Amino acid sequence: MKRITINRELMCGVFSPSKNIPRAIMAQTVTGFITAVPYMIALFYSINDLEAVLGTFTTFPLATIYHQATGTRAGAFGLLIIAFLPTFITCIGCYITAGRVLWTLARDNATPFSNFIARVHPTYHNPFNATAVCVAVVTALGCIYVGSTTAFNAFVGCYVQLSTLSYLAAILPHLLRGRKGIIPGPFFMRGWVGYVVNTISCLYIVTFVVIFCFPFSMPTSAATMNYASLMTGGVTIFVVIWYLIRQKSYAGPHVMSIHDVKLDQM
Repeated sequence: MKRITINRELMCGVFSPSKNIPRAIMAQTVTGFITAVPYMIALFYSINDLEAVLGTFTTFPLATIYHQATGTRAGAFGLLIIAFLPTFITCIGCYITAGRVLWTLARDNATPFSNFIARVHPTYHNPFNATAVCVAVVTALGCIYVGSTTAFNAFVGCYVQLSTLSYLAAILPHLLRGRKGIIPGPFFMRGWVGYVVNTISCLYIVTFVVIFCFPFSMPTSAATMNYASLMTGGVTIFVVIWYLIRQKSYAGPHVMSIHDVKLDQM
């Protein structure tokens, strides 16, 4: 697409995103810390039999803790419903967000089968194909858990490493270029403070990526080995190969004046 399409979702977007999105990220971090610490303290004090929690066959120790805290299966089930409902709602939001990110990449011809993924549904007026692809891929990855927990844990660990390295991919080039070449935002750290924060962030990311590659326990075996580093390396090789293939046809998003914007007929 060689123009910017403004739809109803974009019109109803975040007001002043350069300020409000960082505030929202910080607010959810602070809120999560304030609510999680008392919850964990209450959870730990509710454990009556630690061996039963560690040795539960369900691989979901929270159910055992709730059962010990309430003394009844009905009480434990009710508390688990409270935990599952937000998770279910969050999954829907994650699918929608992932679908729009995939659609954005496909729109710029950066993904396989971009012609199919980049289509906007004529009835729903949203990137239905991209969202459906995300749902199908995530469901297929979830089925891996049924066959092998080791393979599933490798995919989960791969996500943790790649998502962490994505921050390094943005911070490190910015630091090596002398923190120049970008338009400073409302929360831009100027002077030596920015260098210190960026350097500590890079060191922190590199250190914890290495830690994430360690086995879960010792001594380790083929079944208990942490294969996250293997998955991360494989995905990185695939991304590099795909970049070399599509680098000539991928132009990236364009910054345009509002006078050059065309609207789709709704």
